[in-house]
Amino acid sequence: MHAREAIMPESGHHPPHRPMNDAAPGTSADSTPPYPSALLTDSYSEGPRKVVMVRGEVDYETAPALTAALREALRTSADGVDLDLDAVRFWDCSALNALLRLRREALAHGKTVTVRSASRFVRRVLTLTGTSPLFRLPGGGTDAVV
Repeated sequence: MHAREAIMPESGHHPPHRPMNDAAPGTSADSTPPYPSALLTDSYSEGPRKVVMVRGEVDYETAPALTAALREALRTSADGVDLDLDAVRFWDCSALNALLRLRREALAHGKTVTVRSASRFVRRVLTLTGTSPLFRLPGGGTDAVV
């Protein structure tokens, strides 16, 4: 069973910290809409865990939707949540806070949160903040990319 949610930012809103013509890989800036930001989440069960794939941009506008999707995945999993963040194009402190809150909630219920794969944007924030070890597989497994 899949759960999918798409969030689009308010029309006309352009955060000052992000270029308006940030072309997706393989496309030109001319073919990109002025604000290509959206958040798309998809989840599926894999054994006792829930896998959540996140695509797009996670910032202060889309972080609440990410939080809701992650909490639902955690609620419906037996062991925890594995994240595929490879298609994330923007990741800020709001996204990191959502991830840290999810981890705290997971631990309170005897579950774990791991990051299976992460884009360079996610890896950079997790590395700079020193939080990447918090999302590795239990026992220090090497399957987590972060």
